[in-house]
Amino acid sequence: MRTANITVYVSESAEDVVGTATLTVMPHITYGCRPTAFIEAVHVTPSHRRRGVARMLLTTILRDARGMGCHKVQVVSHKRHHDDGGHALYRSIGFNDEAEGFRVYLD
Repeated sequence: MRTANITVYVSESAEDVVGTATLTVMPHITYGCRPTAFIEAVHVTPSHRRRGVARMLLTTILRDARGMGCHKVQVVSHKRHHDDGGHALYRSIGFNDEAEGFRVYLD
């Protein structure tokens, strides 16, 4: 499948996929017409967590977003990840928890 403005990042170990993340880039008419990047679907298999896989995926995405001229990068993480290291990882890479988010599930 190919979708414009979406890139799926995959981390492999030997022949197994051990991590994934998705980058979506959205054009803007604000921010000097610079796009905004959204990171979703960050997942690392349990056997490979705390080994730098997510950090590698995220730093690669940030590098690519800078290269695309993005004004900002947003990642949404469920509140349940507050104590499992997910939010600490995002902060350590430079993300700030500065917004209140809302969502509705349609199924």
